[in-house]
Amino acid sequence: MSLINRYIAVHLLPTCGIVLIVILGLDLLLAISDEASAMDQGASFYDVVTYVVYTAPYKAYQYMPLVLLVGALIGLGNLANSNELTVMRAAGVTLRRLSFGVLLALGPLVVLNTLMGEYLVPWSQQMALVERSEYRGVSASKGFWLRDGDAFVFVTAVAPDNSLRGIYRYAFDGQVWQASLFAKAARKTSEDWQLEMGKTITLHDEGITSNEFTQQAWPVNLATDLVAKLGMEPMYLSAKDLGEYVDYLQSAGINASLFNLAFWKKVLQPLFTMSLVLVAMSFVFGSQRAVPIGQRVLFGVLTGLGFNYAQEILGPASSIFGFSPVLAYSLPILLCLLVAWRLYKRVN
Repeated sequence: MSLINRYIAVHLLPTCGIVLIVILGLDLLLAISDEASAMDQGASFYDVVTYVVYTAPYKAYQYMPLVLLVGALIGLGNLANSNELTVMRAAGVTLRRLSFGVLLALGPLVVLNTLMGEYLVPWSQQMALVERSEYRGVSASKGFWLRDGDAFVFVTAVAPDNSLRGIYRYAFDGQVWQASLFAKAARKTSEDWQLEMGKTITLHDEGITSNEFTQQAWPVNLATDLVAKLGMEPMYLSAKDLGEYVDYLQSAGINASLFNLAFWKKVLQPLFTMSLVLVAMSFVFGSQRAVPIGQRVLFGVLTGLGFNYAQEILGPASSIFGFSPVLAYSLPILLCLLVAWRLYKRVN
């Protein structure tokens, strides 16, 4: 790494670290205060802090685009205000060369954040759900749908031991309802799943019958290592797990749009992050006059939130209006690149 690249990295990396600590610290403090009601119901402060710490990797992953945007604005802004960027350019260093130094400094953080979202976030978030369910006494996971032959199954929640709670099964012959089943719980045995404390309602030619049971075998193809992931929100899953689950849902004839949106958002997040960094660079390089740090931070926050809200709006809109989620999450990226190109063109 050349001297200029090292000099840029020395100014950018500590700034990004400070921005991350400030944003993440405030968010975690708010999360602890939100869990204060659990302490009133018997949970200890240690339990709440443990849960919040487990959620930190996802929050860091989520905030990283904004962190790099604001960190680049502050770090490069300090170089611009001290006229160091002007000296570099006067010495023959081109904007392309400076931009390469910035990307080289922040690129490893983008790669690290991608790996964290793929491997650390799913594990830590699952641990957070387990921790929260233990001190609240209920599962914190969400429900999910499964396809079981000609039947559709809804699982209300996943317990910390990966058993299922609140199972509803609806069987059809074509579009005609044939039977319903409700069970309070289901546990994995050595051979199959076992339903517990339930009731079946079946349609016959002579009428409808209802039977209660204490235990009943449930021959469904559902691996225990998949159960915990299915009980999590799509945004917490890795791109690999999301891709596999999208394929499973589509093959089962179940709408997979929610998981498909989460998959493409996660896949395109590194490009989105780098596009925000390019916007930060073009803003600073295109404005060599002294600009207060507060103004740069305000611009960074508004820009990051604006493009992030654009993604959050366009993503669900793609499901409603029927256009590709790839297009929905690519448009803010293309807009970032267009803004950066216009600012670069103006300074050149």
